Amino acid sequence: MGRNATRAQQAKARVREARLVLLADRQAQDERIEAATVRTVLAWQDLTTAQARLDAAERRVGDALAELGKEKVPVAQMVTLTGIGKPQCARLLRLTAAEADAAPPRSEPAVDGDGRGQRADATR
Repeated sequence: MGRNATRAQQAKARVREARLVLLADRQAQDERIEAATVRTVLAWQDLTTAQARLDAAERRVGDALAELGKEKVPVAQMVTLTGIGKPQCARLLRLTAAEADAAPPRSEPAVDGDGRGQRADATR
């Protein structure tokens, strides 16, 4: 009977050691997952910030190209003047036009009989 008890204790010791190794492996994996998740979240924030800045810059370029268009400058000449490729010029002009179409109309100030400005949508 003593021999069986010793074997059982040895088996339990081996199981404990194996569980400790598994726990250490799991802890290391959890730390790698956490680190990768943090890098992903930070990179995604950087990407969305950069995308917002890019979108704003594209709108500014599109607005400037639209000003050239109002001056009757053809796209081919815009390409020559700016160095921006024709497909990019066309895309940026479409972007500006689409945003102008989507923008709500601005209310023009109304003028009273005495010449003072009043907003057309103002209530009295």
